[in-house]
Amino acid sequence: MPQVRLAVILAACALGASSSLVAAAPKSAAERAKVLQQVVDCRKITDAGERLACYDRSAQALDDAEKTGQVVVVDQAKAREIRRQSFGFALPSLSVLNLAGNGDGVDRLETTIESARELSDGRFVIHTVDGATWRQVDGDLPRTPKAGQRFVVTPGALGSFFCHVDNQLGYRCKREN
Repeated sequence: MPQVRLAVILAACALGASSSLVAAAPKSAAERAKVLQQVVDCRKITDAGERLACYDRSAQALDDAEKTGQVVVVDQAKAREIRRQSFGFALPSLSVLNLAGNGDGVDRLETTIESARELSDGRFVIHTVDGATWRQVDGDLPRTPKAGQRFVVTPGALGSFFCHVDNQLGYRCKREN
């Protein structure tokens, strides 16, 4: 009987792993922006003159779409910056930015405290130099946070986060803006 349980657990793990691999797969041609796919499709044309005319038309259409905001072009560096700025927010719609990276997801935020204030319940709200606001959810701080101190946020379980001020023990926190 224990062998049957082990087989069921292994099958469930394999199914979970395969579904996460499918979710991480790059976009297919059907999911690409139409104007980008038109540029790519020009490669299929064998006649050099027709292929060049196709590239000219589709490149113009792609350029027009980018200028009007119908298509947004983001390089890896910009995608990484956006992921860093949005660290701590539950924004599944930004998961498209993970395609621009090479598995270099932002797994922690390291910044500096701009200001900190204590609330009436003894917990703190910390504003960082990059404009984020983090509220203490629970835990204790042995020393009051001050401007200029190092501030590190790491993910915890079930979508929670831990904040660390100048290498002190972490406390649970949540991002407010």
